[in-house]
Amino acid sequence: MPSKKGRWVAVTATDDFPVAMKPVREALKGIAPVRTVPLPFSPISAAQEKKFAKLFQGAAGMLLRPGYITPSLLDQLPDLKVVAVHGAGVDQVDVDACSERGVLVTNAPGANADSVAELTLGLMISLARQIPQSAWQVHHQNAWGDARHTGSELRGKTLGLVAVGQIGRRVAHLCKAFGMKVCGYDPGLTAKEMRALGVRPMKLDALLAEADYVSLHAPHLPATHHLIDRKAIAKMKKGAFLINAARGPLVDEAAMARALKSGKLGGAALDVLEGEPPDPKSPIFNAPNILLTPHMAGSTGECLERIAGTAAADIARFLEGKRPKYRINRPRR
Repeated sequence: MPSKKGRWVAVTATDDFPVAMKPVREALKGIAPVRTVPLPFSPISAAQEKKFAKLFQGAAGMLLRPGYITPSLLDQLPDLKVVAVHGAGVDQVDVDACSERGVLVTNAPGANADSVAELTLGLMISLARQIPQSAWQVHHQNAWGDARHTGSELRGKTLGLVAVGQIGRRVAHLCKAFGMKVCGYDPGLTAKEMRALGVRPMKLDALLAEADYVSLHAPHLPATHHLIDRKAIAKMKKGAFLINAARGPLVDEAAMARALKSGKLGGAALDVLEGEPPDPKSPIFNAPNILLTPHMAGSTGECLERIAGTAAADIARFLEGKRPKYRINRPRR
Protein backbone atom coordinates (compact mmCIF):
# COMPACT_ATOMS: atom_id res chain seq x y z
CA MET A 1 0.00 0.00 0.00
CA PRO A 2 1.32 3.49 -0.78
CA SER A 3 2.46 5.60 2.16
CA LYS A 4 -0.16 7.61 4.00
CA LYS A 5 1.28 10.74 2.46
CA GLY A 6 0.81 9.59 -1.12
CA ARG A 7 -2.30 7.43 -0.98
CA TRP A 8 -5.69 8.62 -2.14
CA VAL A 9 -9.21 7.28 -2.73
CA ALA A 10 -10.91 7.23 -6.12
CA VAL A 11 -14.67 7.69 -6.45
CA THR A 12 -16.20 6.56 -9.72
CA ALA A 13 -19.05 8.93 -10.46
CA THR A 14 -20.67 10.41 -13.55
CA ASP A 15 -23.58 12.73 -14.24
CA ASP A 16 -25.79 9.68 -14.78
CA PHE A 17 -24.47 7.88 -11.69
CA PRO A 18 -23.68 10.54 -9.07
CA VAL A 19 -22.16 9.95 -5.65
CA ALA A 20 -22.92 12.13 -2.62
CA MET A 21 -19.44 13.48 -1.99
CA LYS A 22 -20.00 15.26 1.33
CA PRO A 23 -20.27 12.08 3.45
CA VAL A 24 -17.37 10.56 1.53
CA ARG A 25 -15.07 13.48 2.34
CA GLU A 26 -16.25 13.55 5.94
CA ALA A 27 -15.55 9.84 6.42
CA LEU A 28 -12.07 10.11 4.88
CA LYS A 29 -11.06 13.46 6.36
CA GLY A 30 -7.52 13.25 7.67
CA ILE A 31 -7.12 9.74 6.25
CA ALA A 32 -6.86 10.17 2.48
CA PRO A 33 -7.79 12.76 -0.14
CA VAL A 34 -10.60 11.96 -2.56
CA ARG A 35 -10.72 12.35 -6.34
CA THR A 36 -13.49 11.59 -8.82
CA VAL A 37 -12.77 9.39 -11.84
CA PRO A 38 -15.72 9.12 -14.30
CA LEU A 39 -15.47 5.42 -15.08
CA PRO A 40 -18.28 4.45 -17.49
CA PHE A 41 -20.91 1.90 -16.51
CA SER A 42 -20.33 -0.31 -19.52
CA PRO A 43 -17.66 -2.73 -20.72
CA ILE A 44 -14.64 -0.86 -22.07
CA SER A 45 -11.87 -1.75 -24.48
CA ALA A 46 -8.35 -2.67 -23.45
CA ALA A 47 -7.17 0.73 -24.64
CA GLN A 48 -9.81 2.54 -22.58
CA GLU A 49 -9.00 0.40 -19.57
CA LYS A 50 -5.34 1.35 -19.87
CA LYS A 51 -6.31 5.03 -20.00
CA PHE A 52 -8.41 4.75 -16.85
CA ALA A 53 -5.74 2.70 -15.11
CA LYS A 54 -3.40 5.69 -15.45
CA LEU A 55 -6.02 7.90 -13.76
CA PHE A 56 -6.27 5.43 -10.86
CA GLN A 57 -2.52 5.15 -10.24
CA GLY A 58 -1.65 5.46 -6.55
CA ALA A 59 -5.24 4.97 -5.37
CA ALA A 60 -5.31 2.75 -2.29
CA GLY A 61 -9.09 2.66 -2.22
CA MET A 62 -11.97 2.95 -4.65
CA LEU A 63 -15.62 3.77 -4.02
CA LEU A 64 -17.22 2.13 -7.05
CA ARG A 65 -20.54 3.30 -8.42
CA PRO A 66 -20.31 3.00 -12.23
CA GLY A 67 -17.70 0.74 -13.74
CA TYR A 68 -16.45 -2.82 -13.71
CA ILE A 69 -13.49 -4.20 -11.80
CA THR A 70 -11.83 -6.79 -14.04
CA PRO A 71 -8.67 -8.88 -13.61
CA SER A 72 -6.91 -6.88 -16.34
CA LEU A 73 -7.72 -3.57 -14.63
CA LEU A 74 -6.58 -4.90 -11.26
CA ASP A 75 -3.27 -5.99 -12.76
CA GLN A 76 -2.60 -2.36 -13.64
CA LEU A 77 -3.42 -1.06 -10.13
CA PRO A 78 -0.79 -2.46 -7.76
CA ASP A 79 -1.58 0.09 -5.04
CA LEU A 80 -5.30 -0.68 -4.89
CA LYS A 81 -6.19 -2.51 -1.68
CA VAL A 82 -9.91 -1.92 -1.10
CA VAL A 83 -12.96 -1.55 -3.34
CA ALA A 84 -16.18 -0.41 -1.69
CA VAL A 85 -19.21 -1.00 -3.90
CA HIS A 86 -21.84 1.74 -3.92
CA GLY A 87 -24.75 -0.61 -3.14
CA ALA A 88 -25.53 -4.14 -2.03
CA GLY A 89 -24.89 -6.06 -5.27
CA VAL A 90 -21.27 -6.72 -6.19
CA ASP A 91 -21.75 -8.34 -9.60
CA GLN A 92 -19.79 -5.54 -11.29
CA VAL A 93 -16.67 -6.68 -9.42
CA ASP A 94 -14.67 -9.81 -10.12
CA VAL A 95 -14.47 -10.72 -6.44
CA ASP A 96 -12.30 -13.82 -7.00
CA ALA A 97 -9.77 -11.76 -8.93
CA CYS A 98 -9.73 -9.21 -6.10
CA SER A 99 -9.16 -11.95 -3.52
CA GLU A 100 -6.28 -13.39 -5.53
CA ARG A 101 -4.62 -9.98 -5.76
CA GLY A 102 -5.09 -9.03 -2.12
CA VAL A 103 -7.89 -6.50 -2.70
CA LEU A 104 -10.67 -6.31 -0.13
CA VAL A 105 -14.24 -5.83 -1.41
CA THR A 106 -17.02 -4.32 0.68
CA ASN A 107 -20.62 -3.36 -0.02
CA ALA A 108 -23.39 -1.30 1.56
CA PRO A 109 -26.22 -3.71 2.40
CA GLY A 110 -29.55 -2.17 3.29
CA ALA A 111 -28.51 1.41 2.59
CA ASN A 112 -30.78 1.55 -0.46
CA ALA A 113 -33.53 -0.69 0.91
CA ASP A 114 -36.13 1.99 1.65
CA SER A 115 -35.69 3.75 -1.69
CA VAL A 116 -35.85 0.54 -3.73
CA ALA A 117 -38.81 -0.79 -1.75
CA GLU A 118 -40.75 2.44 -2.25
CA LEU A 119 -40.13 2.46 -6.00
CA THR A 120 -41.16 -1.19 -6.17
CA LEU A 121 -44.46 -0.32 -4.52
CA GLY A 122 -44.86 2.65 -6.86
CA LEU A 123 -44.36 0.40 -9.87
CA MET A 124 -46.93 -2.06 -8.54
CA ILE A 125 -49.52 0.69 -8.05
CA SER A 126 -48.74 2.12 -11.48
CA LEU A 127 -49.37 -1.29 -13.07
CA ALA A 128 -52.53 -1.88 -11.08
CA ARG A 129 -54.09 1.51 -11.88
CA GLN A 130 -52.44 2.21 -15.26
CA ILE A 131 -51.29 5.59 -13.98
CA PRO A 132 -48.63 6.27 -16.66
CA GLN A 133 -51.06 5.51 -19.51
CA SER A 134 -53.78 7.77 -18.10
CA ALA A 135 -51.37 10.62 -17.41
CA TRP A 136 -49.89 10.36 -20.92
CA GLN A 137 -53.34 10.50 -22.53
CA VAL A 138 -54.34 13.55 -20.52
CA HIS A 139 -51.09 15.39 -21.26
CA HIS A 140 -50.53 14.40 -24.88
CA GLN A 141 -53.95 13.52 -26.33
CA ASN A 142 -56.06 16.09 -24.49
CA ALA A 143 -58.16 13.15 -23.34
CA TRP A 144 -60.21 12.98 -20.18
CA GLY A 145 -62.97 10.40 -20.11
CA ASP A 146 -61.09 8.13 -22.51
CA ALA A 147 -58.04 8.34 -20.27
CA ARG A 148 -59.90 6.96 -17.27
CA HIS A 149 -58.83 3.33 -16.99
CA THR A 150 -60.47 0.78 -14.74
CA GLY A 151 -57.70 -0.76 -12.70
CA SER A 152 -57.52 -3.08 -9.74
CA GLU A 153 -56.72 -2.79 -6.05
CA LEU A 154 -53.71 -4.28 -4.30
CA ARG A 155 -55.76 -5.29 -1.26
CA GLY A 156 -56.41 -9.00 -1.20
CA LYS A 157 -53.87 -9.75 -3.94
CA THR A 158 -50.90 -12.07 -3.42
CA LEU A 159 -47.38 -10.75 -3.68
CA GLY A 160 -44.62 -13.25 -4.44
CA LEU A 161 -41.17 -12.09 -3.38
CA VAL A 162 -38.20 -13.74 -5.05
CA ALA A 163 -35.52 -13.19 -2.38
CA VAL A 164 -36.38 -11.75 1.00
CA GLY A 165 -33.31 -9.77 1.95
CA GLN A 166 -33.37 -6.27 3.37
CA ILE A 167 -35.18 -4.86 0.33
CA GLY A 168 -37.59 -7.77 0.02
CA ARG A 169 -38.65 -7.60 3.64
CA ARG A 170 -39.28 -3.85 3.38
CA VAL A 171 -41.44 -4.48 0.30
CA ALA A 172 -43.30 -7.13 2.32
CA HIS A 173 -43.91 -4.66 5.15
CA LEU A 174 -45.26 -1.99 2.81
CA CYS A 175 -47.46 -4.38 0.86
CA LYS A 176 -48.94 -5.94 3.98
CA ALA A 177 -49.99 -2.43 5.01
CA PHE A 178 -51.93 -2.33 1.73
CA GLY A 179 -53.73 -5.54 2.68
CA MET A 180 -51.78 -7.87 0.41
CA LYS A 181 -50.93 -11.47 1.20
CA VAL A 182 -47.19 -12.01 0.99
CA CYS A 183 -45.33 -15.18 0.14
CA GLY A 184 -41.65 -15.56 -0.57
CA TYR A 185 -38.93 -17.75 -1.99
CA ASP A 186 -35.42 -17.45 -0.58
CA PRO A 187 -33.10 -20.46 -0.32
CA GLY A 188 -30.93 -18.48 2.08
CA LEU A 189 -33.62 -18.32 4.76
CA THR A 190 -35.32 -21.04 6.78
CA ALA A 191 -39.09 -21.38 6.83
CA LYS A 192 -39.04 -20.20 10.46
CA GLU A 193 -37.09 -17.08 9.53
CA MET A 194 -39.49 -16.31 6.69
CA ARG A 195 -42.55 -16.66 8.93
CA ALA A 196 -40.94 -14.38 11.52
CA LEU A 197 -40.85 -11.73 8.79
CA GLY A 198 -44.54 -12.23 8.10
CA VAL A 199 -43.81 -13.96 4.79
CA ARG A 200 -45.25 -17.36 3.89
CA PRO A 201 -42.38 -19.55 2.62
CA MET A 202 -42.93 -21.28 -0.70
CA LYS A 203 -40.99 -23.12 -3.38
CA LEU A 204 -40.38 -21.00 -6.46
CA ASP A 205 -42.73 -22.93 -8.75
CA ALA A 206 -45.56 -22.73 -6.22
CA LEU A 207 -44.96 -19.00 -5.71
CA LEU A 208 -45.07 -18.33 -9.44
CA ALA A 209 -48.35 -20.20 -9.75
CA GLU A 210 -50.04 -18.35 -6.89
CA ALA A 211 -48.77 -14.77 -7.01
CA ASP A 212 -50.71 -11.94 -8.64
CA TYR A 213 -47.53 -9.85 -8.45
CA VAL A 214 -44.03 -11.33 -8.67
CA SER A 215 -41.32 -8.96 -7.44
CA LEU A 216 -37.65 -9.80 -7.92
CA HIS A 217 -35.03 -8.87 -5.33
CA ALA A 218 -32.30 -11.45 -5.93
CA PRO A 219 -28.66 -10.79 -6.84
CA HIS A 220 -27.41 -11.66 -10.30
CA LEU A 221 -25.44 -14.91 -10.06
CA PRO A 222 -24.98 -17.78 -12.50
CA ALA A 223 -27.81 -19.56 -10.68
CA THR A 224 -30.19 -16.60 -11.06
CA HIS A 225 -29.39 -15.64 -14.67
CA HIS A 226 -32.71 -15.62 -16.57
CA LEU A 227 -34.44 -16.95 -13.47
CA ILE A 228 -37.63 -15.67 -15.08
CA ASP A 229 -37.51 -17.33 -18.47
CA ARG A 230 -40.05 -18.95 -20.78
CA LYS A 231 -40.51 -21.97 -18.49
CA ALA A 232 -40.89 -19.83 -15.36
CA ILE A 233 -43.40 -17.52 -17.04
CA ALA A 234 -45.44 -20.54 -18.17
CA LYS A 235 -45.90 -21.42 -14.49
CA MET A 236 -47.18 -17.97 -13.58
CA LYS A 237 -50.83 -17.14 -13.15
CA LYS A 238 -52.43 -15.77 -16.32
CA GLY A 239 -52.59 -12.01 -16.09
CA ALA A 240 -49.97 -11.76 -13.32
CA PHE A 241 -47.65 -8.79 -13.08
CA LEU A 242 -43.84 -8.93 -12.99
CA ILE A 243 -41.68 -6.30 -11.28
CA ASN A 244 -37.88 -6.19 -11.43
CA ALA A 245 -35.96 -3.56 -9.47
CA ALA A 246 -33.01 -5.85 -8.75
CA ARG A 247 -30.79 -6.87 -11.67
CA GLY A 248 -31.69 -6.88 -15.36
CA PRO A 249 -30.31 -10.32 -16.27
CA LEU A 250 -32.74 -12.01 -13.87
CA VAL A 251 -35.33 -11.72 -16.65
CA ASP A 252 -35.26 -13.18 -20.16
CA GLU A 253 -36.62 -10.05 -21.82
CA ALA A 254 -37.51 -11.74 -25.11
CA ALA A 255 -39.58 -14.35 -23.29
CA MET A 256 -41.23 -11.66 -21.19
CA ALA A 257 -42.10 -9.59 -24.28
CA ARG A 258 -43.75 -12.62 -25.88
CA ALA A 259 -45.74 -13.27 -22.71
CA LEU A 260 -46.96 -9.67 -22.63
CA LYS A 261 -48.04 -9.82 -26.27
CA SER A 262 -49.91 -13.09 -25.75
CA GLY A 263 -51.65 -11.85 -22.60
CA LYS A 264 -50.02 -14.48 -20.40
CA LEU A 265 -48.58 -11.62 -18.35
CA GLY A 266 -50.89 -8.76 -17.47
CA GLY A 267 -48.04 -6.30 -17.28
CA ALA A 268 -44.43 -5.78 -16.31
CA ALA A 269 -42.42 -2.99 -14.70
CA LEU A 270 -38.65 -3.00 -15.06
CA ASP A 271 -36.26 -0.57 -13.44
CA VAL A 272 -33.27 -2.63 -14.59
CA LEU A 273 -32.53 -4.16 -17.98
CA GLU A 274 -30.12 -6.71 -19.44
CA GLY A 275 -28.38 -3.93 -21.35
CA GLU A 276 -28.16 -0.42 -19.94
CA PRO A 277 -28.80 1.72 -21.83
CA PRO A 278 -31.03 -0.73 -23.70
CA ASP A 279 -30.80 -1.68 -27.35
CA PRO A 280 -33.44 0.45 -29.16
CA LYS A 281 -34.33 -2.69 -31.14
CA SER A 282 -35.06 -4.72 -28.02
CA PRO A 283 -38.46 -6.50 -28.13
CA ILE A 284 -39.42 -4.85 -24.84
CA PHE A 285 -40.17 -1.61 -26.67
CA ASN A 286 -42.90 -3.23 -28.74
CA ALA A 287 -44.46 -5.10 -25.83
CA PRO A 288 -47.81 -3.92 -24.43
CA ASN A 289 -48.46 -3.06 -20.77
CA ILE A 290 -44.83 -2.51 -19.89
CA LEU A 291 -43.43 0.23 -17.69
CA LEU A 292 -39.72 1.02 -17.95
CA THR A 293 -37.76 3.28 -15.62
CA PRO A 294 -34.03 4.09 -15.98
CA HIS A 295 -32.41 2.19 -13.06
CA MET A 296 -33.59 4.83 -10.60
CA ALA A 297 -34.73 2.76 -7.62
CA GLY A 298 -31.83 3.96 -5.47
CA SER A 299 -31.84 7.49 -6.84
CA THR A 300 -33.06 9.49 -3.87
CA GLY A 301 -31.07 12.07 -2.00
CA GLU A 302 -31.46 10.17 1.25
CA CYS A 303 -30.34 6.90 -0.31
CA LEU A 304 -27.28 8.40 -1.98
CA GLU A 305 -26.20 9.97 1.30
CA ARG A 306 -26.58 6.68 3.20
CA ILE A 307 -24.78 4.55 0.63
CA ALA A 308 -21.88 6.95 0.16
CA GLY A 309 -21.41 7.31 3.90
CA THR A 310 -21.56 3.56 4.49
CA ALA A 311 -19.10 2.73 1.70
CA ALA A 312 -16.65 5.50 2.58
CA ALA A 313 -16.69 4.59 6.27
CA ASP A 314 -15.55 1.05 5.45
CA ILE A 315 -12.74 2.39 3.25
CA ALA A 316 -11.69 4.63 6.14
CA ARG A 317 -11.75 1.71 8.58
CA PHE A 318 -9.58 -0.39 6.29
CA LEU A 319 -7.04 2.36 5.66
CA GLU A 320 -6.80 2.93 9.41
CA GLY A 321 -6.06 -0.75 9.99
CA LYS A 322 -9.50 -1.52 11.42
CA ARG A 323 -11.97 -4.23 10.44
CA PRO A 324 -14.56 -3.09 7.85
CA LYS A 325 -18.19 -3.75 8.72
CA TYR A 326 -19.34 -5.10 5.37
CA ARG A 327 -16.54 -7.28 4.05
CA ILE A 328 -17.43 -9.50 1.06
CA ASN A 329 -14.20 -11.46 0.58
CA ARG A 330 -11.01 -12.58 2.29
CA PRO A 331 -7.97 -11.38 0.33
CA ARG A 332 -5.35 -14.11 -0.05
CA ARG A 333 -2.34 -11.82 0.28
